Amino acid sequence: MLSLALALILISIYNYKQQKLFERVLNYKEIKHYVIGYGYILYLLIMLKEVIGFPRITYWIRALNVQGDIFDPNISLVPFGNGVLYSDYLNIIMFIPLGIILPLMWKKFHHFKYTIKYAFFLSLFIELSQLFTRFRATDVNDLIMNTLGATLGWLIYFIFSRLLLKFIQPIPLFTSSRFLSQEPKIYVLIAAVCTFLS
Repeated sequence: MLSLALALILISIYNYKQQKLFERVLNYKEIKHYVIGYGYILYLLIMLKEVIGFPRITYWIRALNVQGDIFDPNISLVPFGNGVLYSDYLNIIMFIPLGIILPLMWKKFHHFKYTIKYAFFLSLFIELSQLFTRFRATDVNDLIMNTLGATLGWLIYFIFSRLLLKFIQPIPLFTSSRFLSQEPKIYVLIAAVCTFLS
């Protein structure tokens, strides 16, 4: 609950400041973007905290007191060495919402390559974080299946995009602003930090 409360506070502050800037500079107001954004931060928190087992400071303190270190590599670099497992299908399902949410929030992700690139690097970030958690594996299968899940999500978005875009107006990523152009990464950073601190 602490991670959720902290994330909602941080994302609300960010959204408030961003909206003030948009209204002042562009006379632009898109509330649906923020509503989807709250759903996105909730999705990231559930994924990182409950499903993935993202590192947390409380676990690190416990591990340091018991084992003396936090680095616990369990790496699998052979794709599908044990075949396709049930968990591989779950990884696909877990990343489908990402492929739908990204293009609904930001125009840049209407392009397939940006969505897949973002999903790949988010998955890589998650897999590398698991080097610092006990009983988790950094697995190339997860990287492949997570990216495949985002691909399926993007295809679902693409199929229904004409209908969806009648009701939702994704915002552009303003490349002229270093801060605003990094908004998709800011969501991940907030979710990761809040999960780590919980």
